[in-house]
Amino acid sequence: MGNSTDNTGAVDITERWLEGYELAPGVARAKLWDARLSGFGVIIGKARRSFVVRAYVKGQRKRRLVTLGHWSPSKLRAADAGLRDRTMTVAQARGAAIQELGAMRAGEDPAAVAAAADSGAAGITFGAALAVHIDRMRRKGGRPSSISTVEREVARHLANWTERPLREITRTEARELHERITEESGPYIENRLLRHVRAVWHTAEREHDLPRCPTVAVSWNRERRRQEPITWDRLPAWRRAVDELSPVRRDYQIVALLTGLRRMDTATIRWEHVDFEARTLLRPNPKGGADRAFTIPLSRACLEILARRRADNLDDHGWAFPTDALKDRSCDLCAALGLPSHVAGARVHLVEAKEAADAIVSPHRLRDTYTSALVEVGGISGYAIDVLTNHRPPRGSVTAGYISLSTDHLAECQERVSEFLLAKMNPPSARAQLRAA
Repeated sequence: MGNSTDNTGAVDITERWLEGYELAPGVARAKLWDARLSGFGVIIGKARRSFVVRAYVKGQRKRRLVTLGHWSPSKLRAADAGLRDRTMTVAQARGAAIQELGAMRAGEDPAAVAAAADSGAAGITFGAALAVHIDRMRRKGGRPSSISTVEREVARHLANWTERPLREITRTEARELHERITEESGPYIENRLLRHVRAVWHTAEREHDLPRCPTVAVSWNRERRRQEPITWDRLPAWRRAVDELSPVRRDYQIVALLTGLRRMDTATIRWEHVDFEARTLLRPNPKGGADRAFTIPLSRACLEILARRRADNLDDHGWAFPTDALKDRSCDLCAALGLPSHVAGARVHLVEAKEAADAIVSPHRLRDTYTSALVEVGGISGYAIDVLTNHRPPRGSVTAGYISLSTDHLAECQERVSEFLLAKMNPPSARAQLRAA
């Protein structure tokens, strides 16, 4: 393991200097102090760069070291609002250092301040920290379904942690919980549950002096994102199986394929979201919440399907793909659209499009197939693919911020991929191929 160094030579701590500084070979950590502000420094490790201050508290003989926050490169901060919330610039850190050093030299002990913040028993409880975290998610525009997932899964698996102070939750407990829930419920839900714990902990750290999050002891289950597009030779069988479904479910499947939308983005299409003249579709509350609302162009084939649904649907209450609710239940997707919860017998959107036929894959596999078609058609840029699939550009990509793709260009790309997919699912007959030869 590498050594740690505490450099005595002062440096001018700036953004450019931090971006260019590299640890010497064999050194795991370096602590450097600013030439302009005495007591202000930065600790540079292999994974993190943290701003600190060091000073004697007036009337005491012990010098305190206080961490102010962490640094991240300006390009990454510019592309990620969450990262901006969690990190500091050099200018912000220098301003915070001036205040902290002034308070310490006036006699304020940071250790005593931290203890006072967590006064009463052993500090903030997990339940109280969870409430603060949920409130923060709502204020930042988090998707209702994401919030309800956190609340539901924490209530189910961590109800006995509600009254426990965060300080008392050990790394061993976190590891044992992860192993137990993995055996009971599988690897994916347990990884997600411990991520909830980590997010709650990091929110609480903003206001409370806490030990390191106990999830550091967890050996995360290996996860693999399933990427299983329908192969082109199997697409005709998929189309034949889809044609055996009810008209609403058949059209839902084909629209999902021709747009590449996520399953509930397709299921919750309403007529006010479709502009038949402009040939566009609005998705007002996609994955990531209302802040990531987007509009995509629709191909002629897709518009024809939606026009047929609008003409053939009976009492659809505004849904393109309506069904009858089997029971009363709350619906976060409807709530996000300002609509009431589901009532048994009422007309609502499709909830889960599970089909019995082996040839019919899950809706997300259709998204994989659509994305594969975008690539195979050729001539469609990666930026256009990101826009059409509602994906973020690569983190830290400054170039993406300067690119604006015209509606006409995106519409042309959408038309090309629809023609490609329709041709693959309806290949010419053997006799037609012989005539062509």
